[in-house]
Amino acid sequence: MQQHIHQIAQAAVQYLQQQVQTQAFQAGIANGYIDVVQPLPGQPSVIGLLIGGQLRVLFNPNPQTHDQVQEAFAFGHQVIGIWDSQTPQILRSIQVRKI
Repeated sequence: MQQHIHQIAQAAVQYLQQQVQTQAFQAGIANGYIDVVQPLPGQPSVIGLLIGGQLRVLFNPNPQTHDQVQEAFAFGHQVIGIWDSQTPQILRSIQVRKI
């Protein structure tokens, strides 16, 4: 029984390692955004970035992220969205570049 549990755990670890290895992060510069700061009841707060003609979303960003994205677009700074190639519509991170 102990050996069987160990084999299952080892198989799970190998599976997770394969999943991590197949993830490829990609990034793009946003040229527009949608900021849902007060969503409908039961819905998450969302920032959507328009990148390469596609809307990519970040769910439940913190208040500072909302402010930084709004400020970046207001002052012409770059807003970069980062996503996983397996779920390209969901942002993993947003970076603001003030250059």
